[in-house]
This record gives sequence, C-alpha cells and structure tokens, in this order.
Amino acid sequence: MLERHAIKYLAPGWFAMIMGTGGLANILYQWQTVFFAGHILGMVLAILADVLYFVVLVPWIIRWISFFEYAQRDLHHPVAGNFFVTMPVATVIVGTNIYTIWSGYLGGSLTFILTTSAWIIANVGVIFFTFYTTFRIMQLEVAPNPETTNFSWIMAPIANMALLLIGNPVLNLSLKYAPTWSMSILMANIAMFGIGFFLFIFISAVIFVRLVQHPLPPAGLTPTFGIFLSAIGLAVSAIVDIAKNAQNMGVLSSVDLANIGAAIIWGFGIWVVGIIGMICFYHSRREGIPFGLGWWAFIFPLAAYTIASQKIAAIFHSPLTYGYGAFLTILLILLWFYVFLKTVVGVVSGRLFMGSPISQLKNNFH
Repeated sequence: MLERHAIKYLAPGWFAMIMGTGGLANILYQWQTVFFAGHILGMVLAILADVLYFVVLVPWIIRWISFFEYAQRDLHHPVAGNFFVTMPVATVIVGTNIYTIWSGYLGGSLTFILTTSAWIIANVGVIFFTFYTTFRIMQLEVAPNPETTNFSWIMAPIANMALLLIGNPVLNLSLKYAPTWSMSILMANIAMFGIGFFLFIFISAVIFVRLVQHPLPPAGLTPTFGIFLSAIGLAVSAIVDIAKNAQNMGVLSSVDLANIGAAIIWGFGIWVVGIIGMICFYHSRREGIPFGLGWWAFIFPLAAYTIASQKIAAIFHSPLTYGYGAFLTILLILLWFYVFLKTVVGVVSGRLFMGSPISQLKNNFH
C-alpha cells in the first residue's frame, strides 16, 4: 500500500527541475538583444531556480539523515539511482546563473568566489556518483532487465560534461583573479570532459544494442530518451569553450578546427531531436506517456542543446543556425511551461510524494 511523505519519498530526480529551469533562464537572458522580455524572464526564472535549489536541498539532506534506508533504497535502484547525480549538476546550473545573470550585480571578485565554490562542490558530487554508478553497472552478478537498461545510465557521463558549464567560466575568471591556478583548472576541465565523453560513448553503445534486441522501454521511461540529447549539447559547449579558453591562455593558436568539430556534433543533435520526437509520437498514439517527475528529463537536455545551438549560431552566422536556435527556444519554453504546471499539480495533490514503506516491502517479501 502506498503512503504519502514529502521527505521520505523525495525522489532523487527533483534537482532536474532546477537544472531545466536554470538552463532556460540562461537561454532567455542570452536572447535579450533580440527579445526585449528575455532579460526580465531570464532573471525571474533564475530566481525561481535558485530558490528551488535550496527548497529541494534541505529535505534532500534531511532524508539522508532521518530516512537513510529510503535514500539507500533509491541509490540501489536500477533507474532512480542514476538521478542522484542531478544534485551536483543542479549546483552547476546555479553557478551558471550567478555567472551569466547575477555577476553584474555581485562584482567580479564575489562572482569568482561563488562560482568556484559551486564548481568544487559539483566536482566532488559528480566524481563520487560517477564512480559509484559505473562500478555498480560492472559489478552486477545478474544481467539487468531490458526495461531498466535505458538512457538514465548515461546520467553520470553527462554530469561530468556538465561540469564544464561552470568550469569554463571559472577558468575565464581565474585568468584575472587566480592566474596561477588557470592551467590546473583547464586540465581539470579537459579531464572531466574526457571521462564524460568516453563513458557516454561506451554506455550509450550498450543501450543501443539493447534497443536493437528488445522492444522499446515502457512508455513511462520515454523521457529518459531526452537525456541522450544533453550529451550532444554539453559536448558542443565544452569543445567550443575549452578551445576558446585555451586560445586565450596561449595553448592553442586557432579554434577553427575545434569549432568545426563542435558543429559536426551539433548536427548529430538534429537527428536526436527528430528520433526523440518520433518515439514520443509512437507512445502517445499507443498508450500515452504518463506524467511523472521523469518528464524533467525532457527539459534540461533540450536546454543544454539549445545553449549549444546559441554558441554555434554565434560562430556560424546564418539563417539556419539562428532560426534553429529560435525554434529550440520556443519548443523549450512550451515544454517547460507544461511540465512545470503538471509538477505543481502533482505537488499540490501529493501524488509526487507517494511511495511504499520499506517494512511493508520486507513483509511482502517474506
């Protein structure tokens, strides 16, 4: 029998809401030169995301202290366990809000301190959950069910690449405020990107084999396909920003080749967007896609890819890149509005805080 408890059954994926909302805030803020409301809307969403971060963080910490066995149960779950890494990634997004939106009000020195703190906290969390989740995949004594083998497996690799969303701004600021650490920060960024990118390739290959050999995952897991898109967007942004910072430091003489490589990866994202749309249409026509907290897996990946598209449009000026970026932004706004409203309804009704007591599960097992 299910029961309701806001902390005991706090899903680890709640931080994905902050990731998507904060990402959209940065996107709208970047559009302010052509969209007059972008400045205000970006700030409003950034405030919302930053407040929600602490609203979720406090019960998240309490859950680990007061309901450890429930947190541990989720950590060992083949799907839910992959979403614990959203906490450090949400920290990254809060840091990007500080750099992109609030730096003009905070000043350079305080911005450097806050973004560096967010970067360090996020690195610690991402490193821990990356080693934990990847080792868990390798040490399984029984082959996982096809239903649980989905794109949530690549959350840890994506988190490593997401670190560069704040790592590159920290590097840029360090050139002025801590130049002796700049090269170390650059190498840390490169290392984390390498870990994330190659783990993404290896693990996604396993998932694609599963998709070939078995039917599509249940409709409820459809949002996990969106996670695949975030890897494309994060890789594009990472390559563009690493190359630019390396050039500023005198490590590279030109960023042209890096920009071409980033554009190639960005182009693959067009196919990813299309195939995700087809899968969603397929499930919608058959049984529908039930709403759950997992729907936020549509939002942050699309935000990451939209940010990457903005960077590509800034490098390759054309109606194609500009129009595609605008299209993605509109799509993201509509999706975010729908998912946010459904989430509010789920919170008010309590449906998103339902779960099964561990004692009941043990009794049922015996």
